[in-house]
Amino acid sequence: METNYKKLLDQMMAPYDEMLQSLISDHADFSKVDYLEQHSEEYGKSDANYTNRLKVLLAMCNREDRYAPYYEPIVRRLLVNEIIDRETNSFQGIGDALYYAVFLLQKYEREQDQVLFQQAKKANFDTYAGFDPELILETYLFSKDSADLEDCINIASELGEDVYLSLFIDLWIREQTDWDKENLRTLVYHERWRNHAEGEIEALKKLAEMEKIEENPSNYCSTASSLAEKLIETGRWDEAWETMATIIPLITKEKEWFLYGLGRNIITACIHIIMHFGAKSRQATSLWQTIKGVLQPAANNMGTIQYQLAVSVSKFMGDTKLEQKLLRIRKQRQ
Repeated sequence: METNYKKLLDQMMAPYDEMLQSLISDHADFSKVDYLEQHSEEYGKSDANYTNRLKVLLAMCNREDRYAPYYEPIVRRLLVNEIIDRETNSFQGIGDALYYAVFLLQKYEREQDQVLFQQAKKANFDTYAGFDPELILETYLFSKDSADLEDCINIASELGEDVYLSLFIDLWIREQTDWDKENLRTLVYHERWRNHAEGEIEALKKLAEMEKIEENPSNYCSTASSLAEKLIETGRWDEAWETMATIIPLITKEKEWFLYGLGRNIITACIHIIMHFGAKSRQATSLWQTIKGVLQPAANNMGTIQYQLAVSVSKFMGDTKLEQKLLRIRKQRQ
């Protein structure tokens, strides 16, 4: 594949043009872009054809003849199906496809389409609160001509184009001449998007080291906590423990550190490390001394999963008294 990102973008989008072209014929098959309900335990109800619909809309929006008469019934049909998705999707949301479909259909200036635009606005809570058909600016839509490398990374991620996403990120990395906190934070997200755990860990390590040198305890604890979580996720337990050992002396200097999101995440990481190394281990002994006294006050601000972990680790460490206190808190919350 070409290394020039514009050529890579053309290669990625070429199949979208073919998909659009297939919808123009008299015997067009819309089965790959019409609403197709699917269910999953994690995401609930969604549309299996959402991404295909967005690809076709992107192809249309980036054609010179995008307002040609033969596109009108196609984009109208795409909008109708997108509205169905917005109305029925378990996660609700707005979705990029809605912006493109409304933007393109508005250009035909058909009075009867005003009903569709209002349906789009009222499709769900998110669209009602955050979507305005009259305020869609072309400058915010993806354009092949003006897209930079960051735009390509974002659109490849949105479309699930994993191969091209990784290629775009590699090109972006090559463009970085000096690493600072800003581009390292960006790298963390890029590596996460392409599920490159090792790359994400290395970026977090470099970022944490910069925060440490600058002697900014709050920022260091936040970055190092993310690093510890990733190390736990990838089974690098010794490194996770060593990282947590650098966080504890800093975070515990803050009053009521355990009541905030970062503090609760640190508690959760400590629990995982304790339960991995075992109740009699030096790691567990050290971390338990840090968190056992704050689990009860922290419990009121914990989500269900964190709360269950707090109960489990109390039992794991043989602290029956604390376990019972936490269980009573749960009964009071029910």
